[in-house]
Amino acid sequence: MRRRAVLLLLPWMAYFSAVCQADEPIDFNRQIRPILSDRCFHCHGPDDDHREAGFRLDQRESAIAEADSGSLPIVPGNSAESELIQRVATTEASLQMPPASSHKPPLTADEVDLLRRWIDQGADFQRHWSFVPPTRPELPPVKQADWVRNPIDRFVLAQIEQQNLTPAAEADKRTLIRRVTLDLTGLPPTPAEVDQFLADESPTAYEQLVDRLLASPHYGERMAWPWLDAARYADTNGYQGDPERTMWPWRDWVINALNNNMPFDQFTIEQLAGDQIPAATHAQMIASGFNRNHMHNGEGGRIPEETRVENVFDRTETTATVWLGLTYTCCRCHTHKFDPISHTEYYALYDFFNQTSESGSIQGGAVAPFVAYISPENQQKLDTYSQELATLRSVLLKEDQAADAAQAAWEQQARTERAWDFPAIVEFHTSGPSKLTTLEDGSLRAEGARPAQDVYTIVARTQRLNNQAIRLEVLPDQVSSPTGSTGRADNGNAVLSEFEVFIRPEANPTAEFQQVKIVKATAEHAQSGLGVEQAFDGVNGGGGGWAMEGFNRKDSNTALFFLDQPFGFEGGTEIRFVLRCESHHVAHTLARMRLAVGTGENDVVLPTDVQNALMKRPEQQSPSEKTRLRHEFRAKHYPQAATTEEPYAIVAGKIAKLESQAKKLRDSLSSLKVMVMDTLDKPRETHILEKGLYNKPVGEVVSAGVPGVLPALPADAPRDRLTLAKWLVSPENPLTARVTVNRYWQLFFGHGIVETPEDFGTQGKLPTHPELLDWLAVEFVESGWDVKQMHRLIVTSATYRQSSQASDALREADPANRWLARQTRHRLPSWMLRDQALFVGGLASLKMGGPSVKPYQPDGIWAEATFGKKKYQRDNGEALYRRSLYVFWRRIVGPTMFFDVANRQTCSVKTAITNTPLHALTTLNDITYIEAARGLATKVMHAADEPAEQLRQVFVTLTSREADERELSILLERYQRLQTDFAAHQEDAQQLLSIGEAPRDESLDLVKLATMTALCNTLMNLDEALSRP
Repeated sequence: MRRRAVLLLLPWMAYFSAVCQADEPIDFNRQIRPILSDRCFHCHGPDDDHREAGFRLDQRESAIAEADSGSLPIVPGNSAESELIQRVATTEASLQMPPASSHKPPLTADEVDLLRRWIDQGADFQRHWSFVPPTRPELPPVKQADWVRNPIDRFVLAQIEQQNLTPAAEADKRTLIRRVTLDLTGLPPTPAEVDQFLADESPTAYEQLVDRLLASPHYGERMAWPWLDAARYADTNGYQGDPERTMWPWRDWVINALNNNMPFDQFTIEQLAGDQIPAATHAQMIASGFNRNHMHNGEGGRIPEETRVENVFDRTETTATVWLGLTYTCCRCHTHKFDPISHTEYYALYDFFNQTSESGSIQGGAVAPFVAYISPENQQKLDTYSQELATLRSVLLKEDQAADAAQAAWEQQARTERAWDFPAIVEFHTSGPSKLTTLEDGSLRAEGARPAQDVYTIVARTQRLNNQAIRLEVLPDQVSSPTGSTGRADNGNAVLSEFEVFIRPEANPTAEFQQVKIVKATAEHAQSGLGVEQAFDGVNGGGGGWAMEGFNRKDSNTALFFLDQPFGFEGGTEIRFVLRCESHHVAHTLARMRLAVGTGENDVVLPTDVQNALMKRPEQQSPSEKTRLRHEFRAKHYPQAATTEEPYAIVAGKIAKLESQAKKLRDSLSSLKVMVMDTLDKPRETHILEKGLYNKPVGEVVSAGVPGVLPALPADAPRDRLTLAKWLVSPENPLTARVTVNRYWQLFFGHGIVETPEDFGTQGKLPTHPELLDWLAVEFVESGWDVKQMHRLIVTSATYRQSSQASDALREADPANRWLARQTRHRLPSWMLRDQALFVGGLASLKMGGPSVKPYQPDGIWAEATFGKKKYQRDNGEALYRRSLYVFWRRIVGPTMFFDVANRQTCSVKTAITNTPLHALTTLNDITYIEAARGLATKVMHAADEPAEQLRQVFVTLTSREADERELSILLERYQRLQTDFAAHQEDAQQLLSIGEAPRDESLDLVKLATMTALCNTLMNLDEALSRP
């Protein structure tokens, strides 16, 4: 009877369930948008160019308006009259949406029903959740309030209870210390640290442990790894040849910033725009290298502009991924198919990164712009030089009426007997599409196009007679030269292939110009094998000429050309200078130059800048020129009377010595070039590039800007990267804080609250705990973007401290642990496994920073990918045992010991967690692991005599817990068998112990050490040792 009553009730229960379900409000963002985004937005979304039928389903106004067909896609409140429902519900192939040609599956019956109910409820649209600024939500009520340790737990527990689950018990203290130590430092706890934590029974013991780990210098090293993945950091450029670069100073900047708990907003600003900060420090310049970590294609035949544009694409898309969590790559060629980012808005963001002087070409591994790296130690030396020089200069340049009077007389005499005059320039032109522009200092600058070869013709007039020499100053220029050097080549170099001089009387402008003969020349500097004498040898073109070596030297370069006989006509002389830059080296033309004529007699006595200043009257001289003249006069030309004070000449000598020492130090550092960002003096125009092709600009100029779906930039702020960086971390930006705390969550739980950290757009996963994400984002901003505080908050929560053990029922109910009713247990990443092995084996060098190192790898590992041109030469000694963070990373052949890491070729923000038996090929056989096993065996054999105690110590070192009796019995049995085998085959023992560079301890018995080494290697491969608990 009871069974019959239940059967009679079932239809009514189903009916009431359906009625309740129909009345339940539909959430557009969580239930409807995912369907529309996945099946409809590709043809009916933001992309104007590829939209079908004249309507879009991501905007309500368009969705309820008449389509091209005359029908109404959505009729709010009436699903039966809505064309959308008719098309997704039909089974007729010619009418069904999405069409078969889209290769998208038809909607399920449940999905169609959801759309029906949503339309019948009024078809309410909402902005995509991630574009709505977060607000701090109220803490939700929970039943098990005594479980809660901080606000995080309220949000997590509310979801756990809603899913009818129960949180796991807190992990035991051994598990906690191992977990949090690995998470915060990337290294395991030592047995002594475990014992100390176990012995501390204070209620704040765990919090004190966390604080100690956050203060550890190894915290910055551990946290740097995911940031290096995001920044695509490597030690080479990639592509064919894969030349080396020096970016490790940027890597060290990151480590230091993280250890110093630099607020994340400042961390952002310095990396995106450190070079644009007023009075930027050397460290801030280095920080701007974040957006120079991309690959750089310098392959033969590569078009430089194509490379440059691809690099700008990379910067744009990396910035969007790291700070906005948006898939900008999707709209490089067209408006985004799913998110409200137009094609034009892509190039508006692109424009911020399109204003650097990088040319796309390549000379070696470092691609300009770059700065010479100065370590803190060397910076201190330079600062000391600067302070001492400032003191001495104040003495040399102090007020002295007697000296000033003598200097005035000297200047007047020098002007009367001046060696040089600037002729008045009356005409100039180039042979190609470039142009020359005159500057206030009398120089001429080449601007515009940079042709492969160029000829500059300059006509000038002088009243001076008896001219025996021509002085040519080749000057560095930030506008004309891609590198701010003296040449216009991509690397800043220039070659003057021929210098010709012609004259005629100014009074007879119809006379033919007559060439004067240059018989000798001197120059301040010339590239090896390309001296100034080649600029008047009558041989034009080819590879010869006077080369500036502008890729290594950005200083001005002056040459004096001496004539076979003096020239000068009464009434004036008109001179035509022809500067031929026709080397076969592309665009090796002069950036800026200044010409003077004179006797050349005083060229050794007076430096060029002093002569230039003396050509002006005192009232025409700039403050810097006045200072230079005072320095020159008092140092070399003032017959100072004997006084009790130190003579000016002696002071000047000390200055010269210190300047020489400082220059020597700077020159020694110049080879260590770190690529950084800079800003062109003349902005580069940005256009939309058709299909992302570098040579297909279309439409009007696009100005720097941000997507319209996000808050606008401040109206009065300059449109530069500094403004962009500040906008990214402004409290009004709805994405940056969310995206960042989501990655922190991923760090400690294996997956983010949003499981697609790279995509917070409509195609990304919805947050499992949206209110928690918003609470964390607001907390992060209001804390002053305090990274360590956020990490502390997460790891001290009850959620984090749960056991990772789960019942079969819990695993079935929540196999991916989305609701966090337990902690996540997962395999350690390969870089951390290596660090752990080195650390427990007593081999690890914990030295921080410095150049990348080359540990054990197969000798020929680079040969095939580099056509045999690159040979792997491993390091020796301490370098073999540095932490994985410092391992040299060749872009096209990553380190072989890392089997689950990002390829460092593009930005990567999603943690790879892998678990495959193939890992054992490395962890059982790699030299590092064998050597570490021997190191651990050596350590325990010195600490204890009996194998049982030695094995106990090995086990606790590797797992942070004591082995139980059954485990110890198994290990002892294995020990006896291995000892027997090695005793019978001592050559095998010898072979095992000879692996690796570190010598074995000869004081230990060969067979026993081999036995314990083999067991340590086995135990290092326990799942428990390889996993984060």
